[in-house]
Amino acid sequence: MDAPRVDNRTDFAAAPFLLIGKDGELLVVVVKATFVLVAGQGELELPDRAEQRRIRSADVPWGDPEKSSIKYPADLCIAKPGTDVIVVAAAHAPGGKAVPFFDAGVRIGALEKVVRIFGLRAWQANGAGLSEPRPTTGIEVRYDHAWGGLDRSDPSRPVEEPRNPVGMGIARDPAALTHKPAPFIEDPAELIASASTRPAPAGLGAIGRHWEPRRRHLGTYDAAWRRQRAPLLPLDHDDRANLCASPGLIATPSLRGGEDVALLNLTPGGGTTRFRLPRVVVEIAMRARGRAPEVLLPAVDTVLVDALAPAGVVVELVWRAAFQPPRRMKDVEIVVTETGAG
Repeated sequence: MDAPRVDNRTDFAAAPFLLIGKDGELLVVVVKATFVLVAGQGELELPDRAEQRRIRSADVPWGDPEKSSIKYPADLCIAKPGTDVIVVAAAHAPGGKAVPFFDAGVRIGALEKVVRIFGLRAWQANGAGLSEPRPTTGIEVRYDHAWGGLDRSDPSRPVEEPRNPVGMGIARDPAALTHKPAPFIEDPAELIASASTRPAPAGLGAIGRHWEPRRRHLGTYDAAWRRQRAPLLPLDHDDRANLCASPGLIATPSLRGGEDVALLNLTPGGGTTRFRLPRVVVEIAMRARGRAPEVLLPAVDTVLVDALAPAGVVVELVWRAAFQPPRRMKDVEIVVTETGAG
């Protein structure tokens, strides 16, 4: 199939994709802007187009995709009913000095989330308690280091934490936990006292497509769907399945840009790093032969803060617009413009 022409009049990355919805194919245009935090100035700078990050067509895991959480989520979906705020970072103890535990987190506009970082601890007394934490200077903030997991010791009856199947702490027999490492990352408002505590997994990054709460919104893929609807999305699919941010880091209504951001102990040396999101309005238009032009002004639906980038703190903003495609894609032109601050 011929690809539509794209007239990208911005310095951002932009690309069209045909994605399958409930009623057929949709032409989805994804636009991504990449900004770099200027060291010591607290301002985000737009690099040259050649340095703009590409649109990701698949999730990028921290490690083995079967055993680790998502580091960078895919940018492809039809719609998001809100703004995902995703933080890719390591937590750093204040001043770089090893301590038994410390807090790290993010605040963006009205959203705020804090996690507590612990040094190495071990489960004791059949999971009934924890050893004192050893001093630590930090750790990557990823769900692999938080409460959760999957115990397949009995293949016929696996035990899973559906909110984080790659974490640590889940066990069919708590005695199996004795002397094993305990979670390094917790919610300071719901600290683990024993293996029976079973708190909400703590994190700041993206959650998996088949984890809760995302998977409850995916819809019903049963025999009736295979016979009557495949490959269309199920009728009970909910776009909330596309929201991949950690619970507490989804903005509804969507962010507009211009929000203040603070990162606590998520950059080398610890402390607070502050900046403000740029206010950018992106216009996405579809022009097709024989049809009136369609123009959309989408909201920012993804803000990804990458504090592990070689360049320092990098911020991605993503917008998307979905159109009903004409029969002949070669007759389509997509025009992407930046119309100024909102």
